[in-house]
Amino acid sequence: LLYTIKFELMMVCLLTMFLTSTINAVSASSWINSIFFHDKSNTCPELPQGHLLPFGYHKQPLQPMDVIPNSISVEEFDELYIQPPGFRPGIFRGLQKEAECTKKWTDKYIDTHFGHYKVLTEVKHEKRQKYGKSLNALSAFLQEYNTTNQYVVTVLPDDMRREVLMPPLLQCGTYSRNLLELNFWMASGNTASQVHFDADHNIHCLIAGKKSFFMIHPDQYHKLNMDRQEHTGSNFCPSINQNYVDMRTDSGVSDVDYQWDMLYPGDCIFIPSQYMHQVRSYGRSISVTILWDPTVDFSMESLENCVPDNTSTISDYNVAWNHKADDLFFDVGYATPHIIRSELENLWEDWAERLEENDEEPPQGWTYSQFIQLLFSTKKWDITECKYTRAWAALIARSLDADSDLLITLAEVSASSDDQMKAVSHFVDAPTLDDEMYDFCNQEFYYIPPEVVTESEKEEIEAAESVMEWLKMQGFKESNSFSDMFSQFTDYIRDVISPSEGET
Repeated sequence: LLYTIKFELMMVCLLTMFLTSTINAVSASSWINSIFFHDKSNTCPELPQGHLLPFGYHKQPLQPMDVIPNSISVEEFDELYIQPPGFRPGIFRGLQKEAECTKKWTDKYIDTHFGHYKVLTEVKHEKRQKYGKSLNALSAFLQEYNTTNQYVVTVLPDDMRREVLMPPLLQCGTYSRNLLELNFWMASGNTASQVHFDADHNIHCLIAGKKSFFMIHPDQYHKLNMDRQEHTGSNFCPSINQNYVDMRTDSGVSDVDYQWDMLYPGDCIFIPSQYMHQVRSYGRSISVTILWDPTVDFSMESLENCVPDNTSTISDYNVAWNHKADDLFFDVGYATPHIIRSELENLWEDWAERLEENDEEPPQGWTYSQFIQLLFSTKKWDITECKYTRAWAALIARSLDADSDLLITLAEVSASSDDQMKAVSHFVDAPTLDDEMYDFCNQEFYYIPPEVVTESEKEEIEAAESVMEWLKMQGFKESNSFSDMFSQFTDYIRDVISPSEGET
């Protein structure tokens, strides 16, 4: 036994001497330390910094983001942070500190006052695929969110608006006239978004908890294999796992420069349209985001006498999309009425140019069938098979035909209401919940009796009128507001389907 021990000790000594003499530029002690005591320096020279670590570990951040004065004028803000060469994010410290939401929004308070609202939930570590969006009552979410992998991201319920302050810079000028959407975020913590950008300008206000923001200028797109989409939608990096970045497959990340900052209760961050970012939350967190249209150039218009204050709430302003307590559909991420109208006008101009190139007469207007075909061209649906959806599209066409001459003209499109353009947006834009639930064609979710669905041009017109009459027979109130009719119809469908508890 003694000889055996002596032999093993001798072998250990020889091995130690061998390692000491062969490891270049690294002492034996530091090498052992790197293995047994988890030294954070790279132990594998061939792997870049940040490999299999969360996004942001690949290099140190750039200079801190600007702290923007809460009282900044909208003109100065537009010049410094939206217009080139400014165009950058910035932090508002304490902007919502005195708001009712920051003072009151405990779980008990939210449950008591807003628990009856339906909300959309997602999984905490975002993948932006079919990853389980679901529909729940806010009260039900509050009972289980501390023990599940879900968090809320939904349209801010209308009743919550009166407790959130409107940032002074959004109270005057064209920005205040082009507010698009308000979102409500709530989680128990440990959420991580993908690296992504959004189509709209956005002020993200933290009501409770802590959140970190990694902000990446659009000139870094090519390093992340992302394409810029001019104000037409959002985009994200599907290959990058934000929690464990594989530097071998996403080697471009190593060169990505970014700014970083932490938000605390009452703080807000301005995120410009198309500006890439990645967000993490720590502990129970609640946020409200305010989105406005980036395609509208700033001007004070007729609002020169507007004086912003520190007490106005979001409820004092008109926002394109809203969320009533009994809504079944959630208007998250739909194209705005302004963009839909512009797209239709552009399609008309393209049509007129093609006719002119062929020495044909200029267009007089879209027939109902042409307009319906135009709507269907945005989907992968077979127009000959989707008879129920076809009738609903005919109803949209009929609503735009203001003079009932069976044609939809450029003037009628340009004069259309935001309400009418919302109906078009609901039809052509991607659905908010699971595709199968909202597959109007295959699932026939919009059930319209076959006897009112027809084929020819004349019958298309009659179908639209028949749908209107059928809706009235079901107890719908006649209304000039297309969205009111739309809302009534979805309420009827909800009652017909009567999903069991927990189903979407």
